[in-house]
Amino acid sequence: MSKKTRALAAVGLSALFTVMIPATTVQAAPASANCDNEYWQYAGDGNVHIYYETDCRSLNVKYGDGDDVNWSDGLGHFAWSDNDAVSSVMNTGTYSGGWDVVKFYVDANYSEAQGYSCLKRGEIYVDDLSRNTSTTGHTMNNSISSHKWVTQSACAKFMS
Repeated sequence: MSKKTRALAAVGLSALFTVMIPATTVQAAPASANCDNEYWQYAGDGNVHIYYETDCRSLNVKYGDGDDVNWSDGLGHFAWSDNDAVSSVMNTGTYSGGWDVVKFYVDANYSEAQGYSCLKRGEIYVDDLSRNTSTTGHTMNNSISSHKWVTQSACAKFMS
């Protein structure tokens, strides 16, 4: 078969498959402009960031690099008003390959009674927690009471 014949055959097959296979539209999730801006502002600072509103918006941005066993006890990076009041979160951790996942608990004291959900370092942020549930099905929006940095193997459910 000549090069010209092979080329024409390839074009014909390509056209045939194009007609036979229906086109599908893949739509990406809409980008969160404000969360993107926040991420690039804080990228690599080694913290977990919390926001009271969706799309990483808050009058006061709260962040911390450590664990916090109880957001309502007045100790640690997150206190009182943060408990059960968060609608978006961000992971700008710097450590990769280990303790780089943030595990958010519905209950204080790292209790798994009402579940948890994790945010990977590479996932960066969740712009609307109302789309996420805990391991027990509890909404994560306005429900977080404690968090800690863990390895990926410590999580059975991840936020997206």
